[in-house]
Amino acid sequence: MKMVISIYELPGRFIPTCHALTFVEMAKLESYMHSISPNLIRAYREAKFVVQSNTPITLLVGQCNKDLSALLRNHKKTTAAFITAFNPFSKVQTDIENLQAQNELLIDIKKLGFIGINGYGQDIEEEWSREDSILIIGLTESQAETLADKYSQNAFIWIGSTDAFPALRLRHPIALPTDGELVEWFKNLPSNLASKAKELSPLDQAWIMSTSIKEQLHWLDIDSWDLNRPWPLAKPDGSAMGIGTELDRMFKLIAAGQSQIV
Repeated sequence: MKMVISIYELPGRFIPTCHALTFVEMAKLESYMHSISPNLIRAYREAKFVVQSNTPITLLVGQCNKDLSALLRNHKKTTAAFITAFNPFSKVQTDIENLQAQNELLIDIKKLGFIGINGYGQDIEEEWSREDSILIIGLTESQAETLADKYSQNAFIWIGSTDAFPALRLRHPIALPTDGELVEWFKNLPSNLASKAKELSPLDQAWIMSTSIKEQLHWLDIDSWDLNRPWPLAKPDGSAMGIGTELDRMFKLIAAGQSQIV
């Protein structure tokens, strides 16, 4: 535990207190103090996550994976999480520090009684060093969050059903883009879309910046949508939307009483 002066928010006022923070309180405090840049989130989304099963399975965020689906069904489970203990908050650590943290994660998984299959995360171009990871089968999302928080991870990959749709789960808020990041982003967009991007709120700018170039063009150029073509399986914030066409999505949103497309 840590003894700190903390500030608790009550209706209409803040109350400073001095006491020993619990693990949960410390995790919440770190979450409030830490945020993740849009470009880093984009890097997570464009990475590959390899499960080193008998036949390796490569997971990509936002793309259902039939091999993972079969693996879950073989184990008679419906959920899984892909987690690492390497490089807390995406800050590079020594090999010794990373391996020690990963071994502690493996011990935690064994104590909890879950099935774990080793793997690694890496960028598609394989320019980063691999991050040892593990696919944990059969846990709840809350348990996955607890493990990710314990090892100070910005995010983890969550699979919530045998559809095997890998979703990125962030454990901290997205950071608003800096002026420099916005200038660079606008410069690389087509001029007609750059003007639309400039009209967005800072938070909407951040979320769209965190997606791939292809998805950025999709979300910014609403007028060009073909209602008969498949649409992205996730919103810019990473939340799943199901499967269908643009027209299907519009009908679903209307049925749900939502007025916004995104």
